[in-house]
Amino acid sequence: MSPQNGFTAGLIKFCPNFRTLRISWTADSPRSQGVEQFVEEYLPIIRQNNPQIDYHLHRTHTEWDPWVVGAFEWQRFRKRRCVFKTKHQVLALIEEMAIGGDYREGQKRRVQTRLPRGQELWSTETMGHNVYQVLSKWKADPTEIDELAVENHPHYVHRKA
Repeated sequence: MSPQNGFTAGLIKFCPNFRTLRISWTADSPRSQGVEQFVEEYLPIIRQNNPQIDYHLHRTHTEWDPWVVGAFEWQRFRKRRCVFKTKHQVLALIEEMAIGGDYREGQKRRVQTRLPRGQELWSTETMGHNVYQVLSKWKADPTEIDELAVENHPHYVHRKA
C-alpha cells in the first residue's frame, strides 16, 4: 500500500443506512486499471472491517466505463464513474460513499436519512388520538396487549406544529 492514503482502507466504516456496494470494471483495460488494482489491494481490507455490507463485483471483457455504485436504505443510490482513476482515487470515492454519499456540505448533497413521507407517522397527524385503534359502535371493546399505538410506532416523528 502507498503511504499517502492507503491506510484509510482499514479505517473505513460505512454509515448505518448503507446497504450495498457495486463495483464494475473491464478486465485488462487501461481505463479500468485503477479499479482493478483497488479491488485486489484495498477491497479485502474494507470487506474484513465491514461484513454487514453486500458487495457485488462485476468484471467483464466488454469495453465499458468502470463504475462504483452505493445503494442506501429506501432505494437511494450514489453512482460514481471511475474512468482512468488511480486506486487511491477509487478509495477516496468509496470513503465518500461510506460517510453518506458526498463530502460537500449541504442538504441536497448527502443521501437523505429520513424515511419517505408515506412511511413516517407525524405527531401533527394524530393530534392526541390513536389512529390504529378501531372502536365499535359501543366503544366497549377489550384492549389487546400487543396493540400497535401511535407512541410505540417504529417511525413516529414528533414535529412542532
